[in-house]
Amino acid sequence: MKINIGDPQKHEASVHYNGIILLSSYLQRLYVYETIQTKINGASDEKLKKVKSMFEHSEMMVKIFEETKSLMEGQRGKLKDFAGEVSLLMQDYIKDEPDFNERLAVVGSTLYGEQMMNFGIIKLGHIFKQDVGKDFPARAKFYEDRTKAIDVMVHLVAQGETVEDGMQDLINQWYVGIAAQKGGILTDIRKVNEMLDYKLSTTNQY
Repeated sequence: MKINIGDPQKHEASVHYNGIILLSSYLQRLYVYETIQTKINGASDEKLKKVKSMFEHSEMMVKIFEETKSLMEGQRGKLKDFAGEVSLLMQDYIKDEPDFNERLAVVGSTLYGEQMMNFGIIKLGHIFKQDVGKDFPARAKFYEDRTKAIDVMVHLVAQGETVEDGMQDLINQWYVGIAAQKGGILTDIRKVNEMLDYKLSTTNQY
């Protein structure tokens, strides 16, 4: 996302905020993924607890940043540590020959993560008085409808019930699209640190 530069200090803060919400969206993605895994596959909650802790910390830092519009070095370091953890956890996010349950976990968590990022960009526009366009607000209903559908499917699978063929086909189609973006995931995460380290003298624009 490219933001028009007005007040340079405000621009720097907006880039930092963009980095924080991008990281938070990936933590949300991992949190939902691990939650679904525990519900439908009986997975250990060890990773879930770890991700939940990082997610809650990042959310707290988002709220602090929204008030102060500045990033302390200690906060920056903690967020970059989280980004490193996320990068490791996302290494095997897309698996070879996944079954339906795995595809459901990936698709569901991706939609929740994207929903959070979409909301974050809208909020960025309000906080920094930036025009983010009409696409982000228009997508809100899209994500609301699809995350509700995911919740229903996860509940059905957790109860040992069958998800109708049409919905299974839809999940499979969405999964193929997400899997095709595998390389972009790690590139995205690398951008987090670039954004958190952004300085006024930096020539890059996001």
